[in-house]
Amino acid sequence: MRDRDVRNAMQAALAATGAFDAVWLWGLPEAHGSGASRLAIATIEPVSSVQDDRWDSAATGSLVVTSQVAITLLARHEDPQTRDENAELLLDVVANALNGQALAGFTIPELTRLASWRWSPPAAPERRVEAIFGYQYIVDSWNSYDLTP
Repeated sequence: MRDRDVRNAMQAALAATGAFDAVWLWGLPEAHGSGASRLAIATIEPVSSVQDDRWDSAATGSLVVTSQVAITLLARHEDPQTRDENAELLLDVVANALNGQALAGFTIPELTRLASWRWSPPAAPERRVEAIFGYQYIVDSWNSYDLTP
């Protein structure tokens, strides 16, 4: 499994959009001491993974790994309408950058997409949206996990 490679690829793809002042792989903005001058932030954190043997192949066959990560988006603006519109635009940026991609070269594009999102109550001047992003990939065998650091 290389979920960390997928999260790193997600971070690189979101940073490459130019839409975010910061894209982190851990912790919400307050954990980073983020200044108010950062108006658009994304944090990517693991949520869950499940592995299945869908081919009834015992210990010699492939496994399908289904994973979810939380992408917390933060948009700051003094005007509430602009703030909420910016938060929605950030969600659209995430969808355009990540949906249908073979992240890290091995997620299955047809199963790589935003699954859901939830708006947090506003806390002026910011609004957060927590999106759940899901993906699947195949591990060649029950003991072929990548152990490289």
